[in-house]
Amino acid sequence: MKVLNTVIALFLLNLFVMPVSSAEEAIVNVAKVANNSNTTLTDGEFDQRGYFTVRPDFRKCLFPLCGGYFVKAVNRTLTPCPDGSLKAECYIASLNNREKLNLSSAVLLQGVIRAKNYGEFGNLGIFLVKAAFSAATQAIGDGTFVGLENNGIVCITTPCFSVDQYLLNKNKIRMISGIDLQGVGTTDVVLNTALSIMANDGVLIASGSNQQVEEMAGKGLTFVANQLYLPIKDSVK
Repeated sequence: MKVLNTVIALFLLNLFVMPVSSAEEAIVNVAKVANNSNTTLTDGEFDQRGYFTVRPDFRKCLFPLCGGYFVKAVNRTLTPCPDGSLKAECYIASLNNREKLNLSSAVLLQGVIRAKNYGEFGNLGIFLVKAAFSAATQAIGDGTFVGLENNGIVCITTPCFSVDQYLLNKNKIRMISGIDLQGVGTTDVVLNTALSIMANDGVLIASGSNQQVEEMAGKGLTFVANQLYLPIKDSVK
């Protein structure tokens, strides 16, 4: 019994001397989510700007009036087009793919839209590609587009707000307590690839929505994904 009491005492002592990074930060994160608050991101390493869905233009007419791409800024109602107008999506005549990424499967691009004149056809724009992503399945992702990153917080109970959620094309970040990828409907291989991105301190891009869930020590916040976007690394040979 004396040994048991000693073990219990040491366990309780460890709870009270938990490092700030795992105890105080966890309390702060719980408070932020409980208050449904977003925090402005000022100097994070992950660049949330310049994310666009992209689809080829299969219309049959003379290039460059047709045959380019339609791009749409995610998490935005309107997209700024090359001519300065705001539309639901913009027609772009060409892509500047300096990294020579294989864009045949790309459905999400990171980059910027620039004006470009095509002689007598006028300003039909160009998209400067910084990064490209393919979808895990053929389904069209919808809802909120986010980046998901482990923040290093370790907890002794749930909910544990151990994931930073970056809202793409916004300067906002919030902490969530879980990620549900089952609704994507992809293979275990793809799911493991997605999870390995986060396990290796990377940011996983996904679309879906947040849902409150009842957990052991209170309400948590889980991101339920309907699509995953994996980075395209291979180049056109």
